[in-house]
Amino acid sequence: MSVSKAAAGLSILAVFTALTGCGGVQTDAGSGSGTGGTSSGNNAPVNAPVIDASPITLKVYLSNSSLTAQDLNTLIAEPLQKKFPQISVEAIMPGKGTTIAELVVAGQPPDIIYTNNLDFGTYKTLDLLEDITPLMKKHQVDLDRFDPELLASAKSDKGELYGLPFFAHFSALYYNKNIFDKFGVPYPKNGMTWEDTIELAKKVSRLDNGVEYRGLDPDTIARMAMPLGLTFVDAKTNRASVNTDGWRTVFTLGKEIWNIPHNRPEKLNSFQARNWFMKDQTIAMLPYNNLLNIGLEEATKLGLNWDLVQYPSYKEKPNLYNHVDSQNFVIAKTSKYKDQAAQLLSIMSSDEVQMKSARATARLSSLKNPEMKKALGADMPFLQGKNLQSIFKSSSPPAPEYSQFNTSVRDLVFKSFEEYMNGKDLNTALREAEANVNKRLDANAKK
Repeated sequence: MSVSKAAAGLSILAVFTALTGCGGVQTDAGSGSGTGGTSSGNNAPVNAPVIDASPITLKVYLSNSSLTAQDLNTLIAEPLQKKFPQISVEAIMPGKGTTIAELVVAGQPPDIIYTNNLDFGTYKTLDLLEDITPLMKKHQVDLDRFDPELLASAKSDKGELYGLPFFAHFSALYYNKNIFDKFGVPYPKNGMTWEDTIELAKKVSRLDNGVEYRGLDPDTIARMAMPLGLTFVDAKTNRASVNTDGWRTVFTLGKEIWNIPHNRPEKLNSFQARNWFMKDQTIAMLPYNNLLNIGLEEATKLGLNWDLVQYPSYKEKPNLYNHVDSQNFVIAKTSKYKDQAAQLLSIMSSDEVQMKSARATARLSSLKNPEMKKALGADMPFLQGKNLQSIFKSSSPPAPEYSQFNTSVRDLVFKSFEEYMNGKDLNTALREAEANVNKRLDANAKK
């Protein structure tokens, strides 16, 4: 079986808002002989549904880089074909002509969407989501096996289940041991607050022999906002939600961190912190999500001497890292092959696939089976001896509902934060951010 990238060449969409309602419900594939999926991915149950066994190809849209086409092949497509040899999988990567909006307009929506729970709003706007609870029941997928908070992240506020979570991002404080050793400073430890982390960062932020070592880079204010469940736009009203006490806390914390001497990057909120940590190796501490399968092995080969400890906590919210941040497989409302898509989800959520994913790729399983946590990264030699169990000293608060417009106004809030860093009054910066966000939302609504 091969996993291929969809060909480009679809017409490009000019206005996103014209897409609403383009997808329509189609019936499931016809009847015939075949076997149904199970919750464990083992032998089919006695009362398995009868599904058309004709050869078909499921198109899977990989909306982000947390799962590659190769991952899809080895972790899911291959186990799927062993049990359901009639089902092949084709990966579609977003690009020119293959954004999800362009695919819908061209009448070629995928059967399955791999996406973050924070992006459900986009697919809801495109009318690609529907409740798959009856389909999971039909295929005897046991939803009680899932971590309840992760399963909740795949649901609407009305309880509609849009997909199944494959894995969850965790957060940790990664640190460069060489920098701490160079300056004779003790390593970070579990249980630190942001204040503790800032004090430690001050001891390793310095210019040495022409090299600037920065003690702490939290990446973006958006990442720092996640443990507090903050968004830029209220999902229910689609109005700005940044002139709040929560965002005052984040702005203040960000300024305190980046105002440490020798700790301010050339560009704020650039999403480059992980590259500076892994490639340049000039960042002493990086509070970030799962890097264990995204570049850290290569960085280790290039000399990064690292470990990790528990993610820093806000004092008022101890032992919490970023809110639930899950990656999900969603069955598109428009798919002609919903039963076969359900069979893929049954394989994806099997103990065998989830354990392989945890052991071989260090992805945090969506299942509540504690053995999955113990097995994290067990088959990845470069992780041996690392303090991986510190990850589980913190947990995720529930994710807020995200508006489909949240990302589209992020730059405005980032700009206001930079103005605050450069001397603007905090209340003024937040008030102007609120006004600018609403202005853009109003302009978009008129298109």
